[in-house]
Amino acid sequence: MGRKSQSKQNQKKSTGKENNKLYLQKRKELAFLVDRVLRLTSIFQATGNVSKSWEHHLEIEKLVNEITNIEGTQLRNTRTLRQTHIDKYLQWLRENGVQFDGIEIAEFKGYDLGLKALKDFTEGSLILTIPSKVMITEKNAKESELSAFIAVDPLLQNMPNITLALFLLLENNNPDSFWKPYIEVLPEKYSTILYYTSEELELLKPSPVFESSLKLYRSIARQYAYFYKKIHTLDIPVLKKLQEVFTFDSYRWAVSTVMTRQNNIRLSEADVTAFIPLWDMCNHEHGEIRTDYNNELNRGECYALRDFKTDEQIFIFYGARPNADLFLHNGFVYPNNQHDSLSVTLGISSGDPLREIKMSLLTKLGLGCVTHYSLFKRQNPIGPELLAFIRIFNMNQGPDDFELTVRVF
Repeated sequence: MGRKSQSKQNQKKSTGKENNKLYLQKRKELAFLVDRVLRLTSIFQATGNVSKSWEHHLEIEKLVNEITNIEGTQLRNTRTLRQTHIDKYLQWLRENGVQFDGIEIAEFKGYDLGLKALKDFTEGSLILTIPSKVMITEKNAKESELSAFIAVDPLLQNMPNITLALFLLLENNNPDSFWKPYIEVLPEKYSTILYYTSEELELLKPSPVFESSLKLYRSIARQYAYFYKKIHTLDIPVLKKLQEVFTFDSYRWAVSTVMTRQNNIRLSEADVTAFIPLWDMCNHEHGEIRTDYNNELNRGECYALRDFKTDEQIFIFYGARPNADLFLHNGFVYPNNQHDSLSVTLGISSGDPLREIKMSLLTKLGLGCVTHYSLFKRQNPIGPELLAFIRIFNMNQGPDDFELTVRVF
């Protein structure tokens, strides 16, 4: 028995060494790939050449795929799991003062989950109140153990949405998190372009949103590589925890959660980025913004944007946003969007003999750095910025000609 036991111990030691050796090898491969992503996303400069942008994207995507193959996935991956936590989530909301009488979470075809009316609501009636204590805000992140990292990182200091994403990753891995019931009902993945395959992205080529999609993917890939290096090199206690959960898949999930759910609320005379539980399950419909933050009662308040009948889905208005913006940051488009617009890229040619004068005039109008203008879906599709650009672009003599052009228009 003694020899067999000793033999088993030797086998375990041998297996442990092999596993450790394999781990170190994979970690080395991962570090090499991360460096390549960081370099590749740093050197690229937009040229307006769609083919070159696409080739560059494919290079980045190939590296990211290699990275995800090594990292594996650490996120929940079954849709039914989200559904099983709803009862516990609703109980948590009630225990913490969220008021939603006459409302339940339900599944709607084409929408996934949403809020369903269990009684009639008239337009303007109060339907939801959400105390600030259940919200997850950048303030929570800054007051957490993540603060030590925020203090030394300029990116986190200037981008609260990214701060919120990293805080979400930490809380997602914390079994004792106060927000655990909320996090458990978040989607396992999203319909944002960060989850698109190259084949799906390529279908966007005829669309003006194509290059914006590539830019967004490139930005998130760069952020991932940037934070990976920081997390694995800086000696800050909280980064040890992030090492356990920070992968491209987990970061993509956290960023997509922020993009699709973040809202700005005013706390203590300052605007902060926040997740607002239950309210963020409302889907979008055209109308008016009927949500506000009550500073006296420290709660968010949502009022019905129209009459809602029993068993009907309750919608809110996300704001006057074009479909390109909704598609990029929320993962959907809204049919017959009254606020839709087409983004066009315009500029003054470097060979224009009046370029210096034209750029000076554009700068005086606050348009010197503007390269994208919008054509709106309305009776008068040309906005004041585009109209000003057209006037200056067509100027063919000098400032006097510009004054004449203004009068003609």
